[in-house]
Amino acid sequence: MKIETITYKRVKNLGNFQSETMEVTAVLDQYDEPDRVSEQLRELVKNQLFPPTPAPISTESAETDNF
Repeated sequence: MKIETITYKRVKNLGNFQSETMEVTAVLDQYDEPDRVSEQLRELVKNQLFPPTPAPISTESAETDNF
């Protein structure tokens, strides 16, 4: 079986009867690995709908350094 395209879609519940949907599609060439492309699409959508929160910046060390 030849896989030519892969589509991944995910819906995020925003509460209050609202949602956000994101769908991405990749067109594969002969050298692409479908499993790898699928995972890349999942990660792309996940990072768009659920962006990672940045680590808080600690000002404690900056205040105690005496150069």
